Amino acid sequence: MLYICILMKKYTILIILSLFCVNLFAQTHSTVDITDEVYLVLQTAEEKGLCQNLSNLKPYTEKYILDSLYEIKASLEKKNLSPVDKVELNTIDSFINKYQHKNGFDFNRLSYRIESNNSDFPASFEFSDSIDGFISTGFYDNPLENSQGYELYNNFNFTGDFGKNVSYKLTAFFEVMRMPLYPLGTYNIGSWWYDYLMDSNGLPIFDSSTLAVKIPSTVRSISKYKNFSVLPFSYKKHWDGSSYAIGSIDAEGLSGWPFTNSIGFGVYGEIHGSFLNNRVEVGIGRYNREWAAMDDGSSLVLNSNAHPFLGFDVKLQLFKSLSFSMLTGVLEFPNQQYINENAWYITDGKGNIVYPTQIDSYFYQNAFSIGMLDLDLKYLHLDFGSAVVWPKRFEIGYIFSFLNSVVYQNSLGDYDNLSLFGDLKLKYPGVGSVWLSVYLDEINSFTSRIFEATRCMFALQAGTKVNIPFIPMGVLSFRYTKVEPFCYTHQALKYQPWYATYLNESYTNNGECLGYYLPPNSDEFFVRSDFKPTSAFSVGLQYQFVRHGTDWGEGQVPGSSLYSELNPDTTARKLMKKNFLHDGVYEWMNIISIDLSYDLKSCGIPIMLTSTVGYMHNWFTYADYGLPYTNICTSDYFESRGFVVSIGFKAFAY
Repeated sequence: MLYICILMKKYTILIILSLFCVNLFAQTHSTVDITDEVYLVLQTAEEKGLCQNLSNLKPYTEKYILDSLYEIKASLEKKNLSPVDKVELNTIDSFINKYQHKNGFDFNRLSYRIESNNSDFPASFEFSDSIDGFISTGFYDNPLENSQGYELYNNFNFTGDFGKNVSYKLTAFFEVMRMPLYPLGTYNIGSWWYDYLMDSNGLPIFDSSTLAVKIPSTVRSISKYKNFSVLPFSYKKHWDGSSYAIGSIDAEGLSGWPFTNSIGFGVYGEIHGSFLNNRVEVGIGRYNREWAAMDDGSSLVLNSNAHPFLGFDVKLQLFKSLSFSMLTGVLEFPNQQYINENAWYITDGKGNIVYPTQIDSYFYQNAFSIGMLDLDLKYLHLDFGSAVVWPKRFEIGYIFSFLNSVVYQNSLGDYDNLSLFGDLKLKYPGVGSVWLSVYLDEINSFTSRIFEATRCMFALQAGTKVNIPFIPMGVLSFRYTKVEPFCYTHQALKYQPWYATYLNESYTNNGECLGYYLPPNSDEFFVRSDFKPTSAFSVGLQYQFVRHGTDWGEGQVPGSSLYSELNPDTTARKLMKKNFLHDGVYEWMNIISIDLSYDLKSCGIPIMLTSTVGYMHNWFTYADYGLPYTNICTSDYFESRGFVVSIGFKAFAY
C-alpha cells in the first residue's frame, strides 16, 4: 500500500509538471507577435525567391517561422556565397538561434524552462521577461506643438506546449506612459444623431407635411486631437482599456488617454493547435493580427495597426495552394470620454436628453467575423472574402463564417456593417511583385460615378515590392492607397435583434480602424526601403505623402472621420456628392523618416537599441465644391514644420 501511494504521488507530480510545462525538440505552435522583425526578414526572403510563398494570415506560429527560416538557410547554402549572401545567411542563423529554447535558466531571454520526459505527450512550461520602452520628442516651428511622450512597459510571458499539437501563451504587462495630445477643434457628426424627437408619451413626433419623423436640430460633435510627440500614423497605443493618472490610482483617475504621467496594463493570450500534418490550424486568443496584406501594414481589411481582440481562428489548408480561413471575435469599446463628452446621448422615453456615464460601452457592443478563400501559386496570388461588424448575438452564420456574410445578411435583414474585399498579386521570385487590393464598404451602383457618389464607400490600393540584389536583405516597396469618404463608417441603428438602444457599428475596435490606418477621405503615396548591412543592424528609409479632408474647424469635410455617419434620409443621401480636394479644407502632409536598430546580442548583451528620426511638413488647402483649391493659413488650419526624434530599447525576451 505504501509503495502504491508513493507511486501515485510520483505520477501526480509528473502530471502537474506536464500541465505547466515548450519541449526542447518540439517546435511550439504558439504565435509570434507581428511586430517582430522576423516578419520583415521572411517577407524579404520571399521576394528574393529563397522560400516558398508565405501565408497571407499573420501572426505565424513559431514552428511555421522556424520551418521557413531553415528553408531559406538551405537555399542560401546551395549558392556560391557572395558577401551579400553571407550577411543574409548570418541574419537567418541569428533568427534560428533566437527560437532555440534552452532548459533551465537562460540569461539572454531572462527565462526559466522545464519539460516533461514523456516523448508521447511532450509538455513544457517557460517563463520569460522582457522590457520595452521609448521616448519621443517633437520639435516644431510653432512652439505650442512641441511635445514629448514616452512608454515603458514590462512583459511577463508564460509559454509552452501541451502535447505535440497544442501550445499556449500568456503575456501580461504593466506600463508607465505619458502621451499628450493637442486639441484641434470639434467634428460635427450630424443633426440626426441619435434620437428622434419624442412627445410626452415617448412616441416619435411626425412632420405633418412630409410624414417624416422629426429629428433634433442640435448638431452632435466630438473633440479632435493630434499627437505631435510622434510622426503621423506611426503610433499605436499599447495599453488596454483605460489608464490611471499617477497620484490618482482610483476611479477618479481613470482616463481614456494618458495626457499626464499614467500607468496602464493589459493581457494577451492564446491556445493554438495544428493538426493533420499542419493542414488544420485552430486557435483562440487575443493578439495582433493582419489578414490579406500584400505588404507589411498594408491590409485594407484587417491591418496590423488595429488593436488586438479576442477571437477564434480556423485555417483549412485544402490543397498546397488553396486554403480557407475564418475568424470570429469580440470587439472592444473605446474609452474616449475625453473625445465624446456630451456628444453621445439617449432620451428617457419622454423626450428628455440623458447623458449616460458609461456611454462608450453602452454604444459599442459589437462582434467581428471574417472569412477568406486564398489561392497562392508561384506567380499568382488571389484572395477573396467578406467581413462584418455586428452587435453581439447568437448569429451562427457569422460565428462560423463559411458562408459569405453579404449573401447571408440578405436572408436576415439589413442590420449589420458588411464588406467585401479581394487582392490580386503577380509575383516573380527573385525580382518582386505587383498587386491590387480592393475593400468594398458600400457601392450604391456600379453604373454611377463611383468617385462622385457619396454612397460609393470603398478603399483601393496598388503597389509593388522589388528585390535589391546588391544590398543584404534589401527591398524597395511603393504603394498608393485611396480611402473614400464614409468608408469604414456606419450609421448607428436602433431596434436591432436583441437590442432596443442605439448601437454604433463602425469598422473599429477600441477606437481604432480595423482596416487601413488612414482615416476616411484620404489618400497616400508610400515609399519604403529596408535592408540589413549586418545581421545585427537594420535600416529603414520611408517617405509618405498624405492628403486628408479635415475633421475639425469650419472647413471640415463630411465623411472624413471614423465617427462620420450618412444622413439616414434616402433623398438626402442621393444629393450628397464628394469631390476629393475640391469640397472643403484638406490637410497635406510630407513625412520623411529613417529607422535604425542594432541588436547587441552579438556582443553578449541581450538589448536592442532603436531610433527614429523624422521630418514632417503639413499645410492646408481650401476649395468650394468643384472649384480649384488654394493654400490657406488660419487659426484652425496653419502650416507647420517639425522634427521628431524617438529613442527606444528592447531587453531580454524580445
